Parts: sequence; C-alpha cells; structure tokens
Amino acid sequence: MNGLPTVLARRTEAGGTELELRVEEDNSWFEGHFPGHPILPGVAQIAWAVYYAAELYAGTPTQPGLEQVKFKRPILPGAQLMLRLTRAADGARLRYEYRDAEQSYASGVLDFRRRA
Repeated sequence: MNGLPTVLARRTEAGGTELELRVEEDNSWFEGHFPGHPILPGVAQIAWAVYYAAELYAGTPTQPGLEQVKFKRPILPGAQLMLRLTRAADGARLRYEYRDAEQSYASGVLDFRRRA
C-alpha cells in the first residue's frame, strides 16, 4: 500500500499489537487535503488500520464493516503516534486507536463479520 507511515517500533501483547508510527510530512495522503493546512484524511486512518490488521492477523479480510468511528483530533504532518490494534476474543472484531502519550486522535471498530 502506498502512503503508509513509517513504523518505528512494534510491540505485541496478549491483547493486541501497538505500532509506533511517524507520519512523514511528504506522505501522499496530505496532497490536496487541505492546501496550506494539511491533515490526514479519515479514510487514510481507516485504511492504515485495515492494512496493519491484515498484515498482523493472516487471513483477515481487507473490507470490514465499520463501527464507532470517531475522529477526535486532526493528525498533522510529522506526527508521531501509537496505533493500538486490539482483537476481540472471537477474532471477528478489532478495535483500533491512534493516540500519543496524552490524547486520542481517532478510534473505531473493524467488524470482519460483515463487509462495508
């Protein structure tokens, strides 16, 4: 997938995986969104969560349904964030959250039982 952030670190625990990401200032997702005040589009945030879920959990579909999607703060060029992926016990749903040490930027649930 083109336009991915740089993965600085990866930690896997029993409950899920945490990726430390840096969103490069020249990331292609910023082009045209918005000139002079670039922010990372929500569709990119969801696409990244789906991409890393498929990479980490083999066999995960790449077109899940979406639930509880929230965009709380804009992600700006140069941001360094954590992407937390927490898989439900049944493996059919996965919660994602972009955050730094102090605040949450976006979150949602990917539902692999139904397609978007």
